[in-house]
Amino acid sequence: MRIRGEALELAFRVVLSCPCPVTPEQDAAVFDCLRRSAADEAVDYARVLAAFDSSDTPYHGLAAFVGWMVDDEDAVIERHHVLRCHASSYHWEAVVATLGGKSRSVSSVSSYLLSHTIVPVSVEVGEGGAAVARYRYDGGTADFDNIFLPAEYDPGSAPLWAFHLGTVLSPLSDSEAALVSRLNEANDQLVLHRARVPAVDYADFELQGDYAEFSRRRHGRFWGAAG
Repeated sequence: MRIRGEALELAFRVVLSCPCPVTPEQDAAVFDCLRRSAADEAVDYARVLAAFDSSDTPYHGLAAFVGWMVDDEDAVIERHHVLRCHASSYHWEAVVATLGGKSRSVSSVSSYLLSHTIVPVSVEVGEGGAAVARYRYDGGTADFDNIFLPAEYDPGSAPLWAFHLGTVLSPLSDSEAALVSRLNEANDQLVLHRARVPAVDYADFELQGDYAEFSRRRHGRFWGAAG
């Protein structure tokens, strides 16, 4: 199995926004693979997985997902696979399975589950330079406040962005935005829960404190912490 450079960057940014069982040293090893790969280059995915001594990582989950989707030992993981994995009920169910041990960190199941799903958002920078993301869907809106917008991104450069756990991940093309929206709408549990989430403040997320700062610190080791 191989992975396109641009898909590896998106997968890496997803993991940086998530409190996954990944060490700083493992993050650094994956980033080393990323910086050695051109955006359009398909590289051996075994190089990425070699950074880990456990198969219980988001990167292994992505490989399993793509292996399920594509019956080809030489499959190439593309950006749309990363989006499909994390915007669909596949990832939603994986997060649901962890809820039993989250009583000390989750106060709102609806907010927590929606936050763990990639959704398409518009991004605006308000007075004082604070970025706000807005998730619009048929019949409602969810506002995400005190988010992490990486400094390398200009929110005016794209109408919609991939958003995950308080972090702006990547601009979405029109076709990618439509894909993410379709996957969201196909998840009847997401549709049920999002109606109960008018807003999320990532400066005080669940019982976890300033989550945007968590993402900012992890991101800062590789691209700088501004944002």
